[in-house]
Amino acid sequence: MIPPFRRNLRLSFFALFLSGRIFYGFIVMKKGRKEHVKIEKKYGVFSMIYLTNSRFLTLWKSLRLEVADSGLAQVDTTWNMVNVCSPYSRLYFISHGGGILALRGREIPLREGCVYLIPAGLLYNYRCDASMEQLYFHVNITQVNGMDLFYGCDSVYEHYAPAEDLEKVLALYRSQRMEDAFLLQGLLWEELGHFIQMADLQEAQTKIYSGMVEQVFRLAQNPVSAGNHVRSLADRLHVSESTLSKRFRAETGMSPGVYLEQLVIQKACRLLIEEDKSMAQIAEELDFSDQFYFTKYFKRKMHMPPSAYRRQMRGN
Repeated sequence: MIPPFRRNLRLSFFALFLSGRIFYGFIVMKKGRKEHVKIEKKYGVFSMIYLTNSRFLTLWKSLRLEVADSGLAQVDTTWNMVNVCSPYSRLYFISHGGGILALRGREIPLREGCVYLIPAGLLYNYRCDASMEQLYFHVNITQVNGMDLFYGCDSVYEHYAPAEDLEKVLALYRSQRMEDAFLLQGLLWEELGHFIQMADLQEAQTKIYSGMVEQVFRLAQNPVSAGNHVRSLADRLHVSESTLSKRFRAETGMSPGVYLEQLVIQKACRLLIEEDKSMAQIAEELDFSDQFYFTKYFKRKMHMPPSAYRRQMRGN
């Protein structure tokens, strides 16, 4: 007879095969705590202590790392661009020389021996006054809402990296071996972990949302479309527009209309950079009525026409 267990425990039956014998027993699992597990077998009892951390599993399932571009660049004074606003977060490993980022009238030096994180959506200028070697990665840590984890951060983050760490990253990047590709991805996650801590994103970006808000995320991203409106989402979820807006704002800190616009402009920026489609084709894919309206919408959000944005971002 199995004794009753409290509601917050989970009971699992298992069969374990060891040394030619099958052992039967039960595992009692309680979230986030060590548990003493007793395993019954024909000729005695053995036990083990284990720890569960469901938060890690939740984060690994909800955050996805994408690398859109990378390169080892040696630049000079021609490395000079104004009004850069990228849909990606940028990781810079500065191995030699240095450069300058200009953000809201303040200049931030890119120093040799340091690693930098420039958040997605940040508007800034950059230049190099002499020469610089940098290993760069354009990355997105995509959340369940489809937005980059660092989107909305208004600072550039920096930390010092020992010379041997930079050499290791460079060696892994130059390698052609599969195992080194995985090791390099692990190092990228490690660096991003440092910047998550510096940006204080431990709780703000990893909250648990209600079922209604999660459904808004799914509907808004599948597909991303200028035709998605708060009213149409509310109708599909069988709630009032007012109820949806209040719930969404309470859980995310923004209105659903602003969220939908951010998804559209983010997708438009990525299509302009990554694809060779015409403006008319991009307008159609994003469900704008025509190319003219898409251009007008993009210029209002990004302060430049989409064709100019494409030239600028591909140029840098």
